[in-house]
Amino acid sequence: MNKKLMTLCAIIMLAFSMLAFSACAHIPQEQSPPYIATQPTNTTLDHFYGQWQGLIAPIFATVTLDIIDEAHGVLFTAQEHHIEFMPIDWQIDSSQLILGMNSEEYRITMVLDLSDDGNSISGTFTQHGVSSPIEFAKISDTPTIGEFNITWAPVSIQERISQLNAYPIFADDARIIQFTYDLNRRDLYADLINDFDLDTITSGLYDTDLMRALLVWITNNFNHNGASGMPANVDAMSIVNYMRQNPAGINCRGLAILLAETLRLYGIPAKHITVFPPEDNHPVHVITHAWSQNLQQWVMLDPTFGMYVIDKHGNFMDLLTLRAAFASQAPMHASATARRNGQAVSIDQYIDFMADYLFRFSTGTNFTFGSEETGTGTTRFMLVPYGFDGSVSGIRTTSANAFFAPPNQYND
Repeated sequence: MNKKLMTLCAIIMLAFSMLAFSACAHIPQEQSPPYIATQPTNTTLDHFYGQWQGLIAPIFATVTLDIIDEAHGVLFTAQEHHIEFMPIDWQIDSSQLILGMNSEEYRITMVLDLSDDGNSISGTFTQHGVSSPIEFAKISDTPTIGEFNITWAPVSIQERISQLNAYPIFADDARIIQFTYDLNRRDLYADLINDFDLDTITSGLYDTDLMRALLVWITNNFNHNGASGMPANVDAMSIVNYMRQNPAGINCRGLAILLAETLRLYGIPAKHITVFPPEDNHPVHVITHAWSQNLQQWVMLDPTFGMYVIDKHGNFMDLLTLRAAFASQAPMHASATARRNGQAVSIDQYIDFMADYLFRFSTGTNFTFGSEETGTGTTRFMLVPYGFDGSVSGIRTTSANAFFAPPNQYND
C-alpha cells in the first residue's frame, strides 16, 4: 500500500484502548495510509481543550480524545500498544468535527457535534455502513500531549526487499522454547462442532487437506474487519459469538486464533503468530502456523485472506520460506480459494500487503483452550534476524530453530 508522509500542525489524539486485550499483547490493526489533512481556519476546538473519553459499543473500544488547540490541526490516531493510524481527512463544519480514517474498504467516519458551551461532544461512529452513537465525557481539563513518533514515510516493495536482504540470517542462540499444544479436546468445543457441523466438513480429511477445509470454512463464514475489537474471552466459541453480534467481522488476530484453535480441536498443532516490519509504530498482522505431520514442516495459513502460499514446485510455504522467497523474488502462487470478505485475492495483491510483515515474528508458548494470549504459563518470544538491534516485545531470540521448533520437540 502507498504511504505518504503527513505534515502535522497540531494534535487531536484518539487513543483506542480495546477493553478485552491484555496489557502485554501487541494488537494487530489494519494498515491505513496517512494523508495530508485540510487545516481549518476557525477556533472552535479551543473551547474543548482537555481530555475526553467515550465508548464505541460495536468494537468494545474506549476512546480517549485529547484536544489541544485549533492552531495545530488534527491527528486522528488509533493507538493500542504503539499501533497508530493516520487520518484520511478531517474538517470542522459549523459546530461539527468530522474525522475520517482508513482506506475506502475500511473507512471509518466519526461525526461529532460540539456544543456551544464546550461541555459536550457526541455524534456517530460509522463503518461498513453501520452507524452507532458515541458520546464523550470530559475526564480532565488537561490533555495528554505526549511524544508522537509518527514516521510513516513511504516504504516501497524494493525497500522491503533490501531490508530482508540486509538481515537474512537467523542464528541459534542456545534458546530452548517450550511450547504446549492442547489437542483433540472435543469436550470443550461441542457447541462449535454442532453449530457448524464441523465433523461433516472435516470427515475423512487429514493433515493439509484438513487445514484447507477449515481455512475455507472460516473464509466462507466469517468476515474480516480490521477495526474490530475482541471478546473478553479469547476462545473459539467466544470469538464466533462476538462475530454473531458484530456481523461486520473481526480483526486478523481473532480470525487467526479461531483457525488455530479449531485446527487443534482436530489434532493439528497450530498457533497464531504476529508478524512485524523492522520499524516500530507500525501496524502488524497475524497469521496461523499449522504443523503438517506428513510434510514435517509448518504451513502458513492466513484466514484474513483465505490464503496459503505455494512455491513454484507446488510446495506449501511457511513464514521463513515465504520471507526468503520474497527477498529473492522467487515465483509464488496463491491458493485457489484465496479471498477476503468474498473478494478474490491474487498472489500479487497478497505479497504487496505482506511485504510489510516479513521481518520479525512474535508468538506465545501456551496454546490451550482460550489461553493463546494471556493463559497461565504463556511467555511471548520475538524472533529477530541476527544483527538486528531494534526493540522487541517479549523475550528476544535469533534462533529460528527454537522459534519454529516442531511440536514434538521441546513440547512441554
